[in-house]
Amino acid sequence: MSKKIAIRVVLTLLMVFGIFVVYLFIAEVITLHGTVTSVSDLQKVYGKGGRVVAATFTNSLIQKFPFDGPIDWKLIQFKEPIVFLTGRVDTNALRQFISDHATTRFLWSGAGNELEEGWPNAGVWPATTWTNIYFDSAWLVEGGYEADIQGQIDFQKRMVTIRSSGSDGPVTYMK
Repeated sequence: MSKKIAIRVVLTLLMVFGIFVVYLFIAEVITLHGTVTSVSDLQKVYGKGGRVVAATFTNSLIQKFPFDGPIDWKLIQFKEPIVFLTGRVDTNALRQFISDHATTRFLWSGAGNELEEGWPNAGVWPATTWTNIYFDSAWLVEGGYEADIQGQIDFQKRMVTIRSSGSDGPVTYMK
């Protein structure tokens, strides 16, 4: 093997190693993650995301969500901080949770692509197997920033994924 080829191989390996080190550093700085045993343990996580993301935690939608067991969380701190929550849902407590949050839009999705908002009507959809619920809640917080909570519940796995985020600047329009 010639000297030029050996130098190129070594430089390529150094470059790949450098890219890997930079990737690990950026991934550690931008993304934080962990697991908590209760919703109240998430307050610090949401606080690290800034005041707009922290406002999504103070919304009772997250604080009273019927999780059943540990909750995995991921905080991405880039241009716009985002918190993701994943955990099992207590399906027995879900109906009360939905009725307690009338201002939140809940959209049910069925196995045959049926869709219904609110609580599914057994008279309209008597034989439907409901597979997912999507929900969304957005509001303005102090300073004119928009806070948003979106989620999806998968009934077959009894798993929920919730995304909390805020705008990266004041909202200049009204919905």
